[in-house]
Amino acid sequence: MITTQNRSQVDQLWTHFWTGGITNPLTVIEQTSYLMFLRMLDMTESRNEKLAARTGKSFRKVYDGPHDVRRWSSFKQLKGEEMFAAVRDRAFPHLKEVVGETSTFGRYFKDAQFLVPSATLLIKAVESIEALPLERSDAKGDLYEYLLGKLSTAGINGQFRTPRHIIAMMVELLQPKPTEFIGDPSCGTGGFLVAAMEWLRRTYTSEGGKVVIEGETVYTGDLLEPYRDHVQTDLLWGFDFDATMLRIAAMNLMLHGVDNPQIHYQDSLSHKFSDNFPKQRRDFFDVILANPPFKGNLDPSEVHPHLLRDLKTRKTELLFLALILSMLKNGGRSATIVPAGVLEGETGAHLALRRMLIDDNQLDAVISLPHWVFKPYASVATAILVFSKSGRTDRVWFYRVENDGFNDDATKSVSGRSDIPDLLARWKERDGPSYLAEPGKHGFVGSAELRDNDYTLTAARYLTQRSVPSGCRMRFLGDLFTIQKGSIGAAQSDGGEFPFVTSSEDLRRHSTWEFEGEAIGIPLVSSTGHGHASMKKIHYMNCRFAAASIVAVLTKKPGVELSVRFAYFYLLAHKDDILVPLMRGAANVSLSLDRIARVEIPVPESKERQAELIRELTQRFNDVDSLTSALVRARESATRELDRFRTVL
Repeated sequence: MITTQNRSQVDQLWTHFWTGGITNPLTVIEQTSYLMFLRMLDMTESRNEKLAARTGKSFRKVYDGPHDVRRWSSFKQLKGEEMFAAVRDRAFPHLKEVVGETSTFGRYFKDAQFLVPSATLLIKAVESIEALPLERSDAKGDLYEYLLGKLSTAGINGQFRTPRHIIAMMVELLQPKPTEFIGDPSCGTGGFLVAAMEWLRRTYTSEGGKVVIEGETVYTGDLLEPYRDHVQTDLLWGFDFDATMLRIAAMNLMLHGVDNPQIHYQDSLSHKFSDNFPKQRRDFFDVILANPPFKGNLDPSEVHPHLLRDLKTRKTELLFLALILSMLKNGGRSATIVPAGVLEGETGAHLALRRMLIDDNQLDAVISLPHWVFKPYASVATAILVFSKSGRTDRVWFYRVENDGFNDDATKSVSGRSDIPDLLARWKERDGPSYLAEPGKHGFVGSAELRDNDYTLTAARYLTQRSVPSGCRMRFLGDLFTIQKGSIGAAQSDGGEFPFVTSSEDLRRHSTWEFEGEAIGIPLVSSTGHGHASMKKIHYMNCRFAAASIVAVLTKKPGVELSVRFAYFYLLAHKDDILVPLMRGAANVSLSLDRIARVEIPVPESKERQAELIRELTQRFNDVDSLTSALVRARESATRELDRFRTVL
């Protein structure tokens, strides 16, 4: 639990470091961690001293007495340079020695450096940390998580945290047990491991173990007592090759009540991993929660050979999935975040990975996330794969999270709308008799259908509200149309006499033409870009016109009995269901001619039925245009009235 006042104190602490010359967010958190640890070490020593005085039992002393200048309670009373010298030259070196002997944190503390540059900054930091309620076990973990949350707004050298609400959702999906081994092969600041511990503490708290503090329930985890040794030393395993991250992860877990987690310096994909942790490399973990690095190509010589045996690739996101499968024991389960390319990539490695998940293991769910989840770092389509090692896949549950509780804006403000409660409720009931699929939102897809679609796992491909009208049969666009690109650069509009189709919503003009007659123009690039697939409009043409090189032009093949206008209306109505999901790319999102050719549309078997549908659709689109025009006129009128009102004032 963290109060508004506590948040303000952390904000102030962050500002002190920032204005004091330390602007790297990781460095701020690391230096803050050291100072917080110095205070807690002193608090522990004081508690042990009082206990020894009452019981007469000795304890392992960290300090030479209550007035040892290396103690927080002593040096905090010093002034200026005297305090700075005491912390830099005595307290910090002593901390490295003590911590190195007593905890997981110490394993990575030996290379730590005290980087506070001035006495002025140190005094402000000490005063701010002294004001934090670190003596309360229920508050110190939340305070540290709030401090780590600063990484979400500051950003760090390509590394970023998974949003806490997404982590909590993933833990809830897997529901770990206190007897299991839980791992994260790219643990970063330890967010998944902390969330797993928080879930266990909340789940394994009796009614009598719930304590209300300042109106909020604190879960003591009293029912975890029989598993204490395992929880403290073997439950949680995290690996990373960034020593700074590991120091922060160890500190994060210690502040959440886990003193000696298995946090290890390791490049998880490297062949050196198995040399140091042979049993953890293969068939060891019951649960793996992960958000592996999305980008990067590795040197094959550095990758463990067993990963490359079945997956010929250099892409980290694919290699990490293969690694996770190998690290799980049979029946072990994982929830892993992946970029959209994993779901739909067309390379041999992408196909092999998806085939491995479906044919050789049990893929339970594909949960697509909003593209803004990882803002401000990136706007990229992602999904959560939930799977178990071995077994077989009979069907896969798909769910589209369209709202995660936050807005698509720079500050990630709270929206008040979230699909996550519904997702978790549907997940629990999905195999029960009461479950009902919701078209466009969630439902099951059989493994045979997945195989027929090259194992594609894009939710929008299957969760559609489209239905085949009576008297129609499905036909591929490639069988109905000749599909080719325009040849003119999109920026080369010269205001000529012929319509010029580009990716924009409005037609431009060009002095030359290259197509004539009825045709459909489909943009091949996303209208918003930046990793987000979208398409504002497709165009129906029946004249001489020009087309940009980023536009696909569909002209009807000879002998085909089809109204081009009907096909246009159908594609326009369903573009977000059948065209946008086919766009590919992490940054420059685009659509290929081959993928357009494989799109199926319903074709009425009679010309009369086509004509009837065209009349109905034309009337509906005309109605929409009329209402849109009326809305524009109403807004213009309201603006004029407001201007007159301001003039009167």
